[in-house]
Amino acid sequence: MEFVTGHRITRLAARMIRSAGRTTEDGATVLFDTDRGASGSLVVSQISPGRKNRLWFSLDGEHASYSFDQEAPEHLWIGTATQNLILPRGADAQSEQAQRYSVLPPGHPQGYQDCFDAFVADTYAAVRGDRRDGLPTFVDGLRAAAISDAVIRSAATENWEEIAA
Repeated sequence: MEFVTGHRITRLAARMIRSAGRTTEDGATVLFDTDRGASGSLVVSQISPGRKNRLWFSLDGEHASYSFDQEAPEHLWIGTATQNLILPRGADAQSEQAQRYSVLPPGHPQGYQDCFDAFVADTYAAVRGDRRDGLPTFVDGLRAAAISDAVIRSAATENWEEIAA
């Protein structure tokens, strides 16, 4: 969520999910607050029946809400107080950066493998010295580890955990 929104998670509360008879965690639920006053939630699960590696997020703001579902990757849902819109991939409203990743014509499904291929191409370009926006850095990896550690601590103590923004 930090990568998508630019907000920094400042605190979170987590609970681990275990399926019957298993000794390892199969997922987690997380509530979080950000440095810009937003709140969010996340469910990470390897055991949700009927889901096919779903990556889904919703960002709910004061004036609009946005939702993306990797199982339906061709659309972005946008809601306001007066209307709901579905923005298809390839729409004129896409930024130049987004259009660069839209490698197939609209109407032809583009998904996970295309995104992975674009990530690898951007990584090779970065190795050659071409700076590509959005590639993770070692600082991003450290941040992900700090958030993961806070999730584990919160689930163990059943308390909110603070994270330095």
